[in-house]
Amino acid sequence: MTGKQKVRQGVRPYIGWITAVGVTVALLLAGAQMVLAHERVAVGPYVMIVGWQIEPPIVGERNALIVEITEDEVPVTGVEATLDVELVYATETFRANLNPTGAPGLYTVDIFPTVRGQYGVHLFGSLGETAVDVTVEPEEVFPGSRIQFPEPLPDSRDLQKQVTALETDLRSAQTITYVALGLAGLALLLAIATFIKK
Repeated sequence: MTGKQKVRQGVRPYIGWITAVGVTVALLLAGAQMVLAHERVAVGPYVMIVGWQIEPPIVGERNALIVEITEDEVPVTGVEATLDVELVYATETFRANLNPTGAPGLYTVDIFPTVRGQYGVHLFGSLGETAVDVTVEPEEVFPGSRIQFPEPLPDSRDLQKQVTALETDLRSAQTITYVALGLAGLALLLAIATFIKK
């Protein structure tokens, strides 16, 4: 038996352990990324964690925001009666319902994001005796091209920009046409007046 064969036989029993450790580390890193995509905020004795139900959130795909509320790591129930939620995008706002789920302390807010970018989740009202007025920004909404295959669909925002540009060009062309018709009419009148004088 050569030295290389001895080394291979010596390493072989550890291959299973090395594979198991690698898979465990990969799963832990994936879990850490999912947790990092959720935003955590503390208000008094309460902790609220806000994130998307389906990640990454994509424009034009039905989704929901998840709001988890605990007090000293104990799920808090019944907050839909005292806590309101408002979704914020730039200057636009949308009042939504905080819907309890089958899991204690876990609530959802249904949403169909139509524009890519950063959305804000404004939670206000009260939890017990504690007043709440916080805005949390979960992971931003991405365009569908991030997951579309084999060819991405046109982005609605880009299409709207193209439509706006075409409308502007059309108005400019109409203005030029009206000016040209006016000048042509004026030239015709001048020609007629000159002909009559002669």
